[in-house]
Amino acid sequence: MKDTAGKNSFSARLEDMCVLACKRGRPVYSAFLNEREQYEAETLLGRRHGISIVLWGGSEACVRRMLGVAPEGTEPEHDEFPVYPLTLTFRKADKPGHRDILGAFMGLGIERETVGDIFIGEGAAAVFCTATARDMITDCITTVGRIGVSVSEGLTEGAAAAVKPAETKDITINAASLRADCIVGGITGLSREKSAELIRSGNFMLNYAECIGISDRIEAGDIITIRGHGKFVVSGDITETKKGRIRITVKKYI
Repeated sequence: MKDTAGKNSFSARLEDMCVLACKRGRPVYSAFLNEREQYEAETLLGRRHGISIVLWGGSEACVRRMLGVAPEGTEPEHDEFPVYPLTLTFRKADKPGHRDILGAFMGLGIERETVGDIFIGEGAAAVFCTATARDMITDCITTVGRIGVSVSEGLTEGAAAAVKPAETKDITINAASLRADCIVGGITGLSREKSAELIRSGNFMLNYAECIGISDRIEAGDIITIRGHGKFVVSGDITETKKGRIRITVKKYI
């Protein structure tokens, strides 16, 4: 059964943001949203008259982003978003993981939605967060696990160098059609029967939502996640071969 209550609650929050932005005559901002929430926000509000929306997480490389909603004609600027960058500095010999850093934050009682992306480099990590999380991190974080860290506001050169978008590589596949089971088979190399079984078992996500429809049509721009195989985005390069099959390019996140 789908979580319609959760979906309706999120829709109501978006509606509240629109009403408040129009009432105040200036932008209002959400906490950090995950990819599914961003997709839903763009789907629900992208063509709505009277408002403009912008998603921003502190850098073009960020995946977790805030939603800015403003009356039409007053689009939120990136530098107006309440996103605050921090630098965590540690010894170059130390290698804290993303889970280690996030776990240290959660151990303080910091809510997940107040922390955006975390980029880890050599001797430094960049963190994007809200003002509330910033204050707690700067006041309380001195270690991540057993690793000693120091926290400073803004991004040092080392932390800024770590802020990079996820890399992708192009994969070209041939499929009988744009049905989900055909595309999954083309990506994974599994038979159509095994691809259908993988989808029905809940291991396939389309645009960040679980999808069990083996005949659902895949479109250019769709985001596909296959458990055990990775995350992919379908490019606009979809052609038909002389034998009537579909040739499609997908970008795999690596």
